[in-house]
Order: sequence, then structure tokens, then C-alpha cells
Amino acid sequence: MKPKKPYKKWLSIILAFGMEMLRIGTVLAYSEVAHFGINLSNEKEPVELYANSLEIRDKEGIALFNGDVSVVQGERLLRTAKLIVYYDKAYKGTNKNQGDMKASPAWFGSTGIKKMEALGKVYIKNATQIATGDKGVFDGKSKIIRLTGNNVVLTDGDNVATGCKLTADMKSGKAFLEGCETSEKKGRVSIIFKQNQKNDH
Repeated sequence: MKPKKPYKKWLSIILAFGMEMLRIGTVLAYSEVAHFGINLSNEKEPVELYANSLEIRDKEGIALFNGDVSVVQGERLLRTAKLIVYYDKAYKGTNKNQGDMKASPAWFGSTGIKKMEALGKVYIKNATQIATGDKGVFDGKSKIIRLTGNNVVLTDGDNVATGCKLTADMKSGKAFLEGCETSEKKGRVSIIFKQNQKNDH
């Protein structure tokens, strides 16, 4: 088995993905929504992206990270089977003095990202907060993230919320969790909220 390779050269993609995709909120109780509050623009902690392989299709404006993909910064973690980045081929960096600009594809820089897709058992974690699903999509224009699957689960300690579709608007800071249309309880969301209890024994 080949070891995973770190792709630090594509730091802009890592930062952009982390700043948006990893900020998915988690539902704590009923209408109460708490955000992960992750800001990967803080460079005090290194950001690393690992994958088994990387394929760049510059003519199509696509970058494919395949096989056990993980994005890590401190306690923050994203894991998925495949990460697809759609970038604007017409985007040009503003730093003309950047030495690697000629060797870098056009999407070098977060403003060049149009859409990103995380496919295959998406797992997002920050400290005690975890969000899981089958597919995560980030729209670069609308700044909206959608986490979908047969069982989307949001947990924060003992608090658990389940549904089939989580929509998070990074502009407004609002997140909505929707139930499964095909389930017996059509359109319903399941939430378990545990309060701290003192043990008298």
C-alpha cells in the first residue's frame, strides 16, 4: 500500500475548503444551532491535506483528490473518500511576484473556486462536535454548504440530531436540518438533547 502524500503546494485549496466546508453548524436542540466557528485563516496552526492520489484536469478546470482524503488543522478534521474541486480556469492570481505562479494551475487561490464536492462517507469533526453524511457540496458563489445522505448525523457530546439534508448558509450563519422524505416519519427530524444531571451517590 502506498503511503498517503501531503499536498502542501495546494495550500490555497486546503484553506478555502476548510474555511467553508468545515464550518458546518451542528444542531444542539430544537431550534438552537451552534456553529463550529472554525477559521482556517488563522495561520498559527498548520493545515495539511492528505490523499492517495491527485489528478488535475486543467482543461476542464477540475482537481481530483482520491483515496482516504483528509484535511487537518489542530482539532479540526475532514475525512472523505474523494474530494472534487471545480475551479475557474480564467482566474489569475494578483501576486505577480509569486515564483510558482507559472507552474501552478489557474485555481491557485481561493477566489478561483466555483464548487467543491466531498463524496463517500463525509466526516467532519471539531473537538466534541461531529457531522457525518454521504455527500458534502460547497457552492463558491452562494457560500452554501449541503451535507446529504440516508442518515446525516450531527453530534455535540451527548446531543444528537439526525436527518437527511443539512443546509448551511455561510453568509447568514443559518443552518437547517431536514428529515428524510422516504422514511416512515416523512420530513421529520430526530433530536436527542441530554441535560447535565448531578449524581447524588
